[in-house]
Amino acid sequence: MTTSVTCDLCSSTGLRFHATHITPIDYIEGSSQAKIWIVGLNPKGEVGTLETRTKQELEAFNPDRSSYFRDFKKVSERLYKNWLSEKSTVAHTDLVKCYSPTFPPNDDNKSKQLVIGNCKRYLFNQILLHKPKVLICNGTDVCNMMMSFFPPNSQEPHTLLTSYKASFQSHEFTLVLSGFIGRIDDRNKRRLGKEIEAILQEENIQL
Repeated sequence: MTTSVTCDLCSSTGLRFHATHITPIDYIEGSSQAKIWIVGLNPKGEVGTLETRTKQELEAFNPDRSSYFRDFKKVSERLYKNWLSEKSTVAHTDLVKCYSPTFPPNDDNKSKQLVIGNCKRYLFNQILLHKPKVLICNGTDVCNMMMSFFPPNSQEPHTLLTSYKASFQSHEFTLVLSGFIGRIDDRNKRRLGKEIEAILQEENIQL
């Protein structure tokens, strides 16, 4: 029996999470037990798009289907090959779970803050439930939001940080801060990949 799930917390902005099989907390593309998460801003599509994938279909997610994800091959070929494997330890989720072609959909900063304030609870629950060890923040907006959720304990100016250790309710993880992967050149993609690979080695996460 199919159960429809709806979140209308942001209805005043026009956004709405509507799915036939999953809740916003279930929205993880790849294994929910993956230790490495790539965190984007929100899924691209028409506002109100019905999410019809099941948990099993999300877990069997193939990143090769989109150039958005294929760009990570130039970041780290090892990470990307792992993502494609049956024993992948890489997954993807978005900070905001509602579809829209741009974010915020009406280019209004007030609604942007409202949506983020409402939706962050789902990301927090995902982190507490599945306990990823490395979160790669894809894009300046995502980096800034994640830094506000999990402030760095550093004397270095926040704009100069590229990664740092964070914690949430006793769970520790590393945040990796990056510009939008699709807009940085190949050399800087690889520089980012080397930093990620060093972090994975430190955390004893095998690719």
